[in-house]
Amino acid sequence: MNRREALSSLGLLTAGLPTTPLTESYQRKRVLRVAHLTDVHMMPRPKAEAALATCLHQLQSMKDRPAFILNGGDAIMDALSRNKTTVRRQWKVWNRIMEQENGLPIHHCIGNHDVWGYNGSKKDPLYGKAWVVDQLELSNRYYSFDHSGWHFVVLDSTQPTPEGGWYTARLDEPQRDWLENDLRKTDLKKPVLILSHIPILSASVLYNRKVQTNGRREISSGLLHTDSSDLIRLFHKRPNVKVCLSGHTHLLDRVDYNGVTYLNNGALSGDWWDNSTYHHTHAGYALIDLFNDGWVERTYVNC
Repeated sequence: MNRREALSSLGLLTAGLPTTPLTESYQRKRVLRVAHLTDVHMMPRPKAEAALATCLHQLQSMKDRPAFILNGGDAIMDALSRNKTTVRRQWKVWNRIMEQENGLPIHHCIGNHDVWGYNGSKKDPLYGKAWVVDQLELSNRYYSFDHSGWHFVVLDSTQPTPEGGWYTARLDEPQRDWLENDLRKTDLKKPVLILSHIPILSASVLYNRKVQTNGRREISSGLLHTDSSDLIRLFHKRPNVKVCLSGHTHLLDRVDYNGVTYLNNGALSGDWWDNSTYHHTHAGYALIDLFNDGWVERTYVNC
């Protein structure tokens, strides 16, 4: 048996090697750079206002600047438990800074703190997600679009609890049906990026001390998508789903599972503006480089 036959019998001759001749070098090409800003938690506070403006100026002045911004949700400090006057002030600051300081296109995702869930306001037309949809000028709370050969899907992670309060992390049934249909209609040759506020899959949720109870880890329904298993099975059927972006935890991590890269990025607000670092993750944002073959690279920028 010669060397070639020996390698072939061991399955080593072609495993992990390119199928093209060695004389041909594969050239991966970056087709798009986007910025992922999440958990800004904007409010009338000089430190917060200055930080967001500085971040936007930095993005726009980059030599290799992003084509657009993905706002990952929690644009304002909190609407879940605040009265209308307080929420109105928060949106006023957010809108002013975006109008005066930002010249980049921006695609918005709804975060749990963007939802107006104030007790006693259920009869108000703005209750729930109506207010955030109006403020961010969304045509719908979930949607998709194409750019530079990639397909982008923006999801709405935040749903009412079975008791009618806020919130649990999952897709409602109409959204789930829409997602399946949207992915089905997308050419399998076109890579897909999915943006959700709450992680679909994350390692950093296990670090949260709140999940540790009596020697066990119990992840709350608001910390990680409760329908993660269903979504992962759906992505397995659609191998062009390449990357999922999220925020929510204010922590930075990466999970590669079953051909999908799950990137959870830190918060621009850090520790909700009280400190620049939350646990071990510094306040910041992510630059996401997307390539023609579905490859993704992340650069996290501390602020």
